[in-house]
Amino acid sequence: MRNIDKTEELMHSRIHLDAHGNHVVMSNGLLNVTLLTPDGLITGISYKGQELLEILNLEDDREYWDVVWNTPGSDINRDKLTGTSFKVIIQNENQIELSFTKTWSEGDSKVPLNIDKRFIMLRGDTGFYAYTILERLKGWPDFDLQEGRMVFKLQQNKFHYMAVSDDRQRMMPMPEDRVTGQVLDYPEAVLLTKPTDQMLRGEVDDKYLYSCENKDNKVHGWISNDPSNEPPIGFWMITPSNEFRTGGPIKQDLTSHVGPTTLAMFISTHYAGKDLALEFRNGEPWKKVLGPVFVYLNSDMAAKNTPYVLWNDAKTRVARWPYDFPLSKDFLQSDQRGSVGGQLLVLDRYINKKAMPAYFAYVGLASPGESGSWQRESKGYQFWSQTDSRGDFLINAVRAGTYNLFAWVPGFIGDYKYRSTITIKPGSNIKLSGLVYEPPRTGATLWEIGVPDRSANEFYIPDPPPTLKSYSYENHVDKFRQYGLWARYADLYPDNDLVYTIGVSNYETDWFYAHVTRKAGENTFKATTWQIIFQMKSVNTNGIYTLRLALASANDAELQVEINEPSVPPFFTTGLIGKDNAIARHGIHGLYWLFNVSIPGCKLITGKNTIFLTQSRDVGEFRGIILDKDTTEELKHHHLRLDTHGKYVVMSNGLVKVTLLTPAGLITGISYKGLELLDTHNHEDNRVYWDFVWNIPNSPTISDKLEGTSFKVIMQDENQIELSFTRTWTQGDPYVPLNIDKRYVMLREDTGFYAYTVLERLKGWPDFDLQVGRAVFKLQRDKFHHMAISDDRQRVMPMPVDRKTGQVLDYKEAVLLTHPTNQMLKGEVDDKYLYSCDNKDNKVHGWISTDPPVGFWMITPTDEFRTGGPTKQSLTSHVGPTTLAIFISTHYAGEDLALKFINGEPWKKVFGPFFIYLNSDIAAKNNTFVLWKDAKARMLKETASWPYSFPLSKDFSHSDQRGSVEGQLVVHDRYMNKNAMPASFAYVGLAPPGTAGSWQRESKGYQFWTRADSKGNFLIKGVIAGNYNLYAWVPGFIGDYMYSSSVTIKPGSQIKLSGLVYDPPRTGATLWEIGVPDRTAEEFYIPNPNPTFRTYSYKKHVDKYRQYGLWLRYTDLYPQNDLVFTIGFSNYKRDWFFAHVKRNIGNNTYRGTTWRILFDLKSVNTNGSYTLQLALASANGAELQVRINNPSIRLPLFTTKLIGRDNAIARHGIHGLYWLFSISIPGNQLIKGRNTIFLTQPRGQGPFEGVMYDYIRLEEP
Repeated sequence: MRNIDKTEELMHSRIHLDAHGNHVVMSNGLLNVTLLTPDGLITGISYKGQELLEILNLEDDREYWDVVWNTPGSDINRDKLTGTSFKVIIQNENQIELSFTKTWSEGDSKVPLNIDKRFIMLRGDTGFYAYTILERLKGWPDFDLQEGRMVFKLQQNKFHYMAVSDDRQRMMPMPEDRVTGQVLDYPEAVLLTKPTDQMLRGEVDDKYLYSCENKDNKVHGWISNDPSNEPPIGFWMITPSNEFRTGGPIKQDLTSHVGPTTLAMFISTHYAGKDLALEFRNGEPWKKVLGPVFVYLNSDMAAKNTPYVLWNDAKTRVARWPYDFPLSKDFLQSDQRGSVGGQLLVLDRYINKKAMPAYFAYVGLASPGESGSWQRESKGYQFWSQTDSRGDFLINAVRAGTYNLFAWVPGFIGDYKYRSTITIKPGSNIKLSGLVYEPPRTGATLWEIGVPDRSANEFYIPDPPPTLKSYSYENHVDKFRQYGLWARYADLYPDNDLVYTIGVSNYETDWFYAHVTRKAGENTFKATTWQIIFQMKSVNTNGIYTLRLALASANDAELQVEINEPSVPPFFTTGLIGKDNAIARHGIHGLYWLFNVSIPGCKLITGKNTIFLTQSRDVGEFRGIILDKDTTEELKHHHLRLDTHGKYVVMSNGLVKVTLLTPAGLITGISYKGLELLDTHNHEDNRVYWDFVWNIPNSPTISDKLEGTSFKVIMQDENQIELSFTRTWTQGDPYVPLNIDKRYVMLREDTGFYAYTVLERLKGWPDFDLQVGRAVFKLQRDKFHHMAISDDRQRVMPMPVDRKTGQVLDYKEAVLLTHPTNQMLKGEVDDKYLYSCDNKDNKVHGWISTDPPVGFWMITPTDEFRTGGPTKQSLTSHVGPTTLAIFISTHYAGEDLALKFINGEPWKKVFGPFFIYLNSDIAAKNNTFVLWKDAKARMLKETASWPYSFPLSKDFSHSDQRGSVEGQLVVHDRYMNKNAMPASFAYVGLAPPGTAGSWQRESKGYQFWTRADSKGNFLIKGVIAGNYNLYAWVPGFIGDYMYSSSVTIKPGSQIKLSGLVYDPPRTGATLWEIGVPDRTAEEFYIPNPNPTFRTYSYKKHVDKYRQYGLWLRYTDLYPQNDLVFTIGFSNYKRDWFFAHVKRNIGNNTYRGTTWRILFDLKSVNTNGSYTLQLALASANGAELQVRINNPSIRLPLFTTKLIGRDNAIARHGIHGLYWLFSISIPGNQLIKGRNTIFLTQPRGQGPFEGVMYDYIRLEEP
C-alpha cells in the first residue's frame, strides 16, 4: 500500500515551534500538537485542520500520563504526571524535542519519582513520539506502583470505529450508551439497553474485551467516520518494542475502549495481580525509560467505505527499533546495546534419548531471578524472541546490563533458565552454547489432559448466555473473549460437577475451560470438585507417581487434590493463590503456575482410580483456576519413517505422509490425519510437479516437469529425512538443458514438508530461454473449496466444471460463469489473474476444506530466489483447486524477465525451500479464518527462521555463509529542500550488478530487499556471498538509485555503508504535477466494471483495480472525445483514467487515443528548456507520443517507440514494469497563457495495448 499521507507538502515542509501564552505548539504543516507548559499535557492535536482530542473535556483531561500508587498499607492514589519545568531540548528543521520535568522533594504529596516527559516531532512524519523517564533516588520513601500509562481521549462525535488487530475491528458504542445501560457483575461490564445504535442493543460492553498480549500489542486505535466530505482520519498508538513493558511477552493488557480512549500501557497489574506491582523498599534507587511510543495519524477518502485502508497503512508504521533520535541520555541507542544468540534444545528422555530442538520457544533476557520469575518482573527491561524450527534464536538491541536468560517451550511444561548471568556491554554479540532444557519429569506418561501452551484455549469454551451478547467479529477466533462464560458452568453442571474419564472423554468438548465455583443462590457460591477417572493395569505400591499440574490462571483460589477418596485435610493443596482475575476479564490465561504432586503408589489401586480436584474458595463467582495441562502420561511422540513400496517411497511422521514416485520425484500422494489431499482422479504425473517452460531461441515453448532419473536418500534419522531426485543433461536430450536436483525434506513433528530444487547449466551448453519456473499442487476438488491469499482476499471458489460450462471472454483465462454449481456465483467472472500479488506480499496462500476442516498452505519464507524484485507480481492459487509456488515468470513483465542463456554461459541457482504446511481445527467448519490465522502465524515463524539451517545441499547457503549490509539513504532534491532528506520507507535491495533500475528486469541471480525506516535507515540480512549493486527507489520520488560502487559479500560480512545520497531526476522547479510517484496507477480514477461482468466482492478488499473489463469502460466514459485534464481544475483521482488505452469503435476495431493536458503559463523562457518527467507504471505493446500545442504535426516532439509486454491492463495488475522518460521541451514551443500537451497512444489491434501512468511533472528551466 502506498504511504497515504506522504505528500510533498508533508515530506519537505519544515517543522515549527511556537509559543502562545502558557501553551507551546509543534507543527509541520499538516499536524499541530499543542502542549500546556510547564505541565506537559497535550491539549490539542490538529491534523489537516481537524481537532482530534475531545475539546469538551478540561485541558488536563484530554491527554495525560498517569500512575496509580500507594504507600504500604494505605489507599491508592492516581497522579497525573505533570511537569513544573519546561525546556526545548532541540529545535531545527528536522526535529523538535521538548522536555517537561518535575523533581520530587520530601513532603511532596505526589508519587515519589523524578519525572522527565519528552515529546518529539520529526519532519515528514504524520505523528509524534512520546516517552517518559521515571527516577527514584536512593533513600526515598517506600511505595508501590500499580499502574503507569498514557491516555488519549478523542472527539466523541468523530471517532466511532476501533481497531485492535486484523480480526478485532468494529463500530463502538457511545459513552452515553454505558450511562443508560445496565451495570453487570462489575462496573466495567455494562449491558447496552438503550444504545444510540440500535444494532448494539443487548450487547455487553467491557474494556477488558479488547485486551491483548504484549507481543501482539504493536498498534491499535480509532478511525473517524465524520459524515462530512472530509476524509476519515486514523489515530493510532504504535508501540515498537515491549522492552519497557512489564511481565514479558504474554502479559495481557488494555488497548483502546469506549470513550473513545486510546491507551499506552507500560505498568499494570491486569491479568496478574499484585505480583506485578513495583514494590520499592529500603530506599532502593530505580530509573526506567518508558517509550517512546508513536502516535500516528493518517487519512484516505477510501476509508469512508473501507476503514481497513487506514488500518493496513498503520500496520506498516511499526518501525525498526531502537530509534536513533531520542536525545535523553537515558535512552540507549543501537551502539549502546548488544545481542545474544544461540540454540536451545530440549532433553526429555521419555520422549527421545537425544536432545530435540526447542521449536518456536520463547527466549528472553530479564532481570536476574528464579526460573519463570520474568512473568512477575516489573522493574527492569525485558527482551524476547522466538526460536525457529531448529531452536535457534537471536535477541537484538539489548540494553547494557546484567540479565538471566529465560525460556519456555510450547509443548513442554515448566521454565528454563540459563545457568549463568549474562552481562551485555555496548556492542556485545554473545553466542551461547550448551543450552539444554530438561523439563520436569520423573517417569513415563500414563495419561494427559490438555496442551502445555500456558492457556486454556484448547478446552471447552461454551457460548455465552443468550441475554448477554458479545460483538461477533467476522473472523475473530478468540471465543473466550465474551462476557459471562464462567456463569455457564452452573448451567452445564447444575447438580453434579464435571467428571472426566481418561480414554473416553475429550478435553476439547468435556473439560470446562475454567474451574469455578457454582452459584447456589443470590450472592452465594459453592465449592466445586472435578473428578478424573482413569484405569491402572498394575500399580507399583512402593514407588512414587507424579501428578504434574500446570495452571494457566488463578484468582483467589485454592486447588485441593485428593486420591480415590475425599480426605480432610486434603492430600495436596496449592494454598490460596492468584489475583490475576483472568476469568472475569476474558483472558484465557493469567500468570502460570506449575505444581508437582508426588503420589505414593500405595494411594493407587489396580483398576479404576479417581483424582478429585476441589476449588474450595467459594466467596465469589470469579474465584477459580484455569488449567493449562494435567498429565501423568508420556507425550505422544511420532518418529519419522521412510518406507519403500515398489516404485514409491513414503516419508511419514505420524500425521503427515508424503508419497513420491521414484526416480521421477513426482509427489503422488499427501495424506494428513488419514485424509488424502491430492486429486487422485488425476494421473500420477498431474498431481504435484515442478514445471519449467523453455524454448530454443525462435522455437516454440516446451513444458518440462523436471522428472528425475536417479534417487538418493541424503539423510534419514529420527529428526530429519531429506530425499534427492536428480537428472543430468547430456547432448541430444529432449529436456531443458539443465542438471536438476529436486529435494524434499520432512522434519519430526512438523505438519508439513519442505521442497527445493537446484538447477545448473554447465559452460558451453546450448542457448535457450526459460520463461516459467514453478511448483504445482492440485488438490481434491470435492474437498477444497475455500481459497485464501491475504487477510482480505478469501472466498469460496468456483468449481473446475463451472469454467467449462461458462463463457470465455476476451482471453481464455477469463470466463463468465453462466451455469455454476454454486448459483451464488452466477454472473461472476473467474480469472486466475484476479488472485495475483506482489512478491513482497506473497508469503502464504492456499486452500481450506471444511469437511473435514483442513488447510493446505504454500509458505514462501523469502523472495531471494524469485525474479524481478519485491514489486514483481505473480500468480498464487486459482480454480482447480491449484496452489502454485512461482519462481520464474514473465507475467506482468513480458520477455524482459525471461532467462536468456547464450554463448555457453554457466549458471546455477537454488529455488526454495518453500514449506507446505497442513493444519486442522474443528472450529474451521464454521470459521475458516481459524486456519488462515494459524497459517499466517506459521509463515511468520518460517520467515523468522530464514535462512533455514537444515537443507543439506552444498549449494544452499546457511547463515554462517551469508552476510549483511546496512546504512542510511537520504534524498537530495534542491528544489524541495536545500538539505538532504531521509529516504523514508524506501525499498533498498542488493541484486546482480547492472544499471540503475536494472533489478526489475533481473532474473538469473538472487535479490535481497528490505524497506528503510522513517529516517532512511536499512538493514539487509541473510545475503548470499557474491558481488552485487545496491539499488533503491523512494516512494514520493521518481527514478532509481544505485550505489556508486559494487558491494562484495563474504561469509560473515557485516558491511556498513555511508554517504548514500539519491539525487532524483530534476532540472528545475515544479510547475505542475499529476499523480503520486509510487510506481502504480492506483491513485487515478478506477471505474466500476460493466455490471454484466461481476467480480467477487470482498468485504474488506480495497484493490478496486482487480476487476475484469475495466479497460472497456474508457469507451463508455469517453465515447467520442478523449480525456482532457486541466491543471488547477481537474483532480487526478476522478478525472485521469487509470489506463491510457484505445477506443473501441465497433466490430472489435480499436482506434488510437490522444489525451490532452491543459495548463497556463504566466511567462515563458523561450531560450530555456523545460522538462516533462513522464513516469509509467506499465506498458503493453504501446507507443506514447508527445506533442506540444500542435496535435497535427506529423513527427512528435518525443516518442517512446514501441515499449512493453507486461499485459498488466488485462491482468488487473495496476502496475507492471516501471519506465521513466525525461523529455526536454524547448521554451519556444510554449506560449504565455494556455498550453496543451498531447499524449497519443496509436499502437495495437486490440483492447489491451496501452500504458498506465505513474506520475507526470513539468519542470521549469
